[in-house]
Amino acid sequence: MSRAQVILEAVRLTANNDIAALEQLLSSSRALIPEHILRILLTYLPEGTDPDSYVGLLQLLSQEQYMFEPSAIGSKRGEEDLEDEARGKIRRLRLVPLIMPNHPLDEGTDLLSLFLIHQAHKIDADTGSLQLVVRLMEPFVWHSEVLNIWMISILLPLLRFEYDYYPHTGTPLSLEEFENMGARETLQAMLSRAVEKHTPGEKIKTRRDLRGLVGPWMYGETKRKRRKVDFGRVITTSMASIEDPDRDENGDERPKESDWSYVNEWLLDLGLRDFPKAVDAVAQWDGPEDVDYGEWRKATLPMNNEGVPEAKFRYAQTGVAITYATNEASIETIIASHRVMLHVIRLMNLDEPLDLKRSDAPLRGCDLNGYIDSLSPSSLLHDRLLDPHNCLTQATGQSMIFLNIILASCYKLLKLGCSRSARAVVRLVLFATESEQRVELRRALYQLTNEKLDGSVWSSVRRQILWLRDWQPLSEQSNIKPQGIFSKLERTNLENELLRAMVDAECYDIAVDIYCKEGTPLPVEQVEDTVLTAALSAYDAASNGNKTRGGARKASDIISTFQSYFQRSQRFPQINALLSATHAMSFYSLILQHGVPFQPVNIRAHKDPMSLIGKILEQNPRSYTHLGDLLDIGQSLVTAGLGQQSHDSGSISLSKETQEYERIDARRRIIRMAIEASLAENDFDTAYSYVVNRLPMSQTPEAKSDQSPALYDDISWRAAYAAGRYPTSNSGSSAIRRLEQRMEVLSQALLLAPPSALSDLLVVWQQCEKQMTDLAESEAAEEKRLEEKADHAVPGGFTGDPDLPREKPRDSTRNAIQEEAPMGLFDVARGAAAALSKNAFPLGGGQRASAPASKTTQSRPLSVSSLGDLSDDSTARVEGVGRVRKRDMVLLQSGKNDHDLKLGLSL
Repeated sequence: MSRAQVILEAVRLTANNDIAALEQLLSSSRALIPEHILRILLTYLPEGTDPDSYVGLLQLLSQEQYMFEPSAIGSKRGEEDLEDEARGKIRRLRLVPLIMPNHPLDEGTDLLSLFLIHQAHKIDADTGSLQLVVRLMEPFVWHSEVLNIWMISILLPLLRFEYDYYPHTGTPLSLEEFENMGARETLQAMLSRAVEKHTPGEKIKTRRDLRGLVGPWMYGETKRKRRKVDFGRVITTSMASIEDPDRDENGDERPKESDWSYVNEWLLDLGLRDFPKAVDAVAQWDGPEDVDYGEWRKATLPMNNEGVPEAKFRYAQTGVAITYATNEASIETIIASHRVMLHVIRLMNLDEPLDLKRSDAPLRGCDLNGYIDSLSPSSLLHDRLLDPHNCLTQATGQSMIFLNIILASCYKLLKLGCSRSARAVVRLVLFATESEQRVELRRALYQLTNEKLDGSVWSSVRRQILWLRDWQPLSEQSNIKPQGIFSKLERTNLENELLRAMVDAECYDIAVDIYCKEGTPLPVEQVEDTVLTAALSAYDAASNGNKTRGGARKASDIISTFQSYFQRSQRFPQINALLSATHAMSFYSLILQHGVPFQPVNIRAHKDPMSLIGKILEQNPRSYTHLGDLLDIGQSLVTAGLGQQSHDSGSISLSKETQEYERIDARRRIIRMAIEASLAENDFDTAYSYVVNRLPMSQTPEAKSDQSPALYDDISWRAAYAAGRYPTSNSGSSAIRRLEQRMEVLSQALLLAPPSALSDLLVVWQQCEKQMTDLAESEAAEEKRLEEKADHAVPGGFTGDPDLPREKPRDSTRNAIQEEAPMGLFDVARGAAAALSKNAFPLGGGQRASAPASKTTQSRPLSVSSLGDLSDDSTARVEGVGRVRKRDMVLLQSGKNDHDLKLGLSL
């Protein structure tokens, strides 16, 4: 047979799937080269043919025993026509090339490897059976390096993915699709199912897929990239003038990112979506060296040794980045992060750090200041976590120590009740301001104050917080620069916040032991200020002023506990007085505007706290009878610094003179309020009693001096005036008595009132005097009528005899007036002048004192109490001063002229 005829016969036998006859033909006639035979098989062999049937033929072609012999080709002259016909048929054959289009392989790849790879694609495309492909390829797994790499990096991952790991799940991938996918897309396809939802108790398959799918696929990374580069170089030879983005300015090829970077990015993204699964993957997988190649890889075919250390370092960096990427802050997250850290340390052969869960764990003198200074805010950015130059996530000794301290800080914060992720703690350490760190500290302490902790626990809390500031145990914090999450806070500020938290938590004993005794870390003034601030905060938060419960009780306990350690403090007595006043006020009903119940904070917030006593009198019937209690409340408010002057000025301490004035002023105001309240409830007797017994009888000499204008009493006369103008009944047996009482309090008001108010007072006085006169005349007429009636009614009377001498009837009206007959004008003027001289001219007292003083009543101020009852006989005068009637005193006080005075006396 000629060579053309042999080719046609081989094509026929191949198409008929007669492999045995084909082998016999090829063994008897070696007129075909191996490439032609392989192309005929590739073109005409049915794809469903059992590979076992032609594996032997392929093995024969791969051996050197099969040699092409051109001498075996010959033809006779009679067969030339047939040869020409055969050649014509051969020209019409379209044999498939061994090299697949768009699938470049290395130069020098043997023909059998090219055939097997191409045939595998055809079988998979036509039958979708990778099992047939395996049966075809497995006998030649070690035929060549190219074939071995292709089988491990392409066929093995796809075979495991479709048949072993995830059978019957979704549409299967073909070899063509799998091989043409990009690196990122391929990894997503292989690993996506590993992190899908699993049934409870099902083992996470991420590590298995990384070892069995991603690892083998990465085995062909170098060859795959080299083929792509060579293929791209051939395509772009005609475009050499265009700038190549993959080359630097010197024309050298730029280093390319390894496909492992996509794995690292996928793991980092998984850490954001499902942190536990990412931790399981990283902690269980040892990185690029931990690959399951199955039985297809020989030990003589290692990975590229140059890329493994870098890939391993970047993988360790990914583990660190995952711990900083998550925002979870649970105890499980902290433990998982610590697990990842230990795994990274083991991978990189670093020293294992100490357990920093204990607050007394030292740092072995490690100075992290230089390392911390090398970090920047961009170090925490998500797209910078995997940057190989990011010092925060590099798997180095210092970064591992720093991560260990960060996780320890997270753990301690969690124990303090303030959970924070590693990312948040790093931000606090590196970039937070002092105010932000103070807010974080207060948030942690606030959580603790809500719990019922004893003193020993608070002592441990203090040690932990001080460790969080310095990252050193308490015994080693003498001469080190703070590096922790509260490093920007001064030590005194930190201790001050701790003291406040202890006091708020009512752990007074431990607070006293640490901050009020010898060796306290805080100045005494700062301790006092913090304690009092805490007491006032508790006071302001109280809803009831009773010292036996609520915030008022807490404030009272704070003051009573710490007061003995601040004997010279002025503020402790003030707050104690405030508590006493509030406690006393709690027994009264008090509603403020809009129906809001009274709360203790209203006292400190009120512009005029003393006016609240007036509201108590308004809203509590007959509360004016408890004048003693109300006066005590007023005095306590003054002691608390809530008097009028101290409250307006905001001053804590005032002079003794000012304090005494405020006490007097508060007493006057409260008495006036009580008088007005009693009058509002028609209790004139109580109001009269308060005016007579509680109000002063006259202005003090100091009050009239220009040197002490603050002592002037502008309150008492108003209270007396209010009682004096209170309307009383004009009938009844007590009408005159009521008028006498009114005139008595009006006379006291006249002595206390300023000159500008005398006219109004005199108007009321004249009204009372007129009522008094009318009542006296009415009583006299009634008495006369009764006497006349009695005379007619007596038996044996001589009322009918006009000659009998009769006694002149007594003028009862005149007698009533003569009971208070006026004394002489000269006597009145002399007595009034003597009485007024003491009040109006206090500076002359010294001169009069040098003269012989007589034991008379001239030294007393002219008042109702100083005027005795004298008869109208001039011999009844005492020491030259006769009896002065109230109305005489009023006329003199009003400054009327002599004419008016004579007219008034004649009345």
